Amino acid sequence: MGYLKVESVRRQTRYGMSDTHIPVLQEEAITALAIVPGKKYIDATVGAGGHSLAIVKKGGVLLGIDQDQEALRIATHRLEQEQQKSENWTFTKGNFRNIEALAKAHRFDQVSGILFDLGVSSMQLDTPERGFSYRFTDAPLDLRMDTSTGDTAAQLVNRVTAEELYDIFSTYGEEQLARKLADAVYRARSVKRITTVGDIVEVVTSVVPGESVRYGVLSRIFQGLRIAVNDELSSLKQGLEGAKRLLEPGGILAVISFHSLEDRIVKQFMRQDGWQLITKHPIRPGEEEQEVNRRSRSAKLRVAIKQ
Repeated sequence: MGYLKVESVRRQTRYGMSDTHIPVLQEEAITALAIVPGKKYIDATVGAGGHSLAIVKKGGVLLGIDQDQEALRIATHRLEQEQQKSENWTFTKGNFRNIEALAKAHRFDQVSGILFDLGVSSMQLDTPERGFSYRFTDAPLDLRMDTSTGDTAAQLVNRVTAEELYDIFSTYGEEQLARKLADAVYRARSVKRITTVGDIVEVVTSVVPGESVRYGVLSRIFQGLRIAVNDELSSLKQGLEGAKRLLEPGGILAVISFHSLEDRIVKQFMRQDGWQLITKHPIRPGEEEQEVNRRSRSAKLRVAIKQ
């Protein structure tokens, strides 16, 4: 275990975010998992490795999964820097929709706890060439979690119909101006192919000139595109089903979501037969965490025990 060796230098993004940032609701999520030393756990969304490191430090034997190769490199280096014994953890590249197959391939057939953190990592948001943030207008419009496969957001918006754009913006982005924005994007691409983050920002600006309102619209449009590009909601449903089959009786499922579409899926899943719901209402970040990390404000943690 403990493979995916990386360069020995500490990794910093160009905007100063280090690989040691603390993930949202870390203390609450780790407490919810009730780690028993020597038992097996899965971090289905490794990111920069904050949750993974905490699980291993508590004595859990960990399988970490992420579809982002760069995230796995950062997380591997992080655990190595903390001198965590390699036999206690393994990272593997993959989509958590395939969590059951990935787990069984690494002999994690029955596990005591599984954690999903569904947020986009700070590393992804702060790396311009990934195209996750509307702040970097010269960046390519990519938005793929796994940059080695699938269509980029640019390819998507230049290919689909105006009606499909509307569905993406209204359903996945939950945007009230979805119709106007879809029509505007469709018209803009007939003049010039949309390739950059700035191309989308320009279209949104033409529809929503007010700066204070525009940022919210941009957030929702980028959310919609990201969900569509990565097929996130379908992946989540399949991942949750796989997680249930992997958990032993009494095993704990903890899920951190960041928007209503994800939270609704998680809530409905945990209310099915076969679960003891621990969080009647989701756990939210405290005022201090929200003040320190604005990205945590929409986070919700739900926890259930497999019966």
